[in-house]
Amino acid sequence: MVDHPELFEDVTAALARAGIDAGPGPSLLRIGHRPPGVAVGWSPGEGPDGPPSRGAREAVSGAVAVVLRECGYLVAETAGGELLVTPAATPVAVPAEPETVPEQWWG
Repeated sequence: MVDHPELFEDVTAALARAGIDAGPGPSLLRIGHRPPGVAVGWSPGEGPDGPPSRGAREAVSGAVAVVLRECGYLVAETAGGELLVTPAATPVAVPAEPETVPEQWWG
C-alpha cells in the first residue's frame, strides 16, 4: 500500500481547523490511505444515535470537499462514496512582489 503521511497529516489538520471531526472517537467520518492519495469517507459502524442520514452524509461530504479544495487539494468522489484527496498537480503560484499600480495623473 502506498502511504502519504504528509498529505494525511495536512488533510487531518485542515479539517480540524475547519471544525470537522475526523479523528478517533464518536465521529463516523474517517480518513484513510489510498494508493493515489487520501480518502475521506464514512466508517461502516453506527454511531451512538444510529448512522447519519443520507442527507447528513452528503452535506458533510460537500463541506469537507469545499474545505479541502480551498486548501488547494484536488478532490474527487469515488464510486464507493468516499472523497479522494490528492495534492494539486500544479501548486498555486503566489507572486513574490505585488504588482505595481501605474501612476495616475490628475489634470
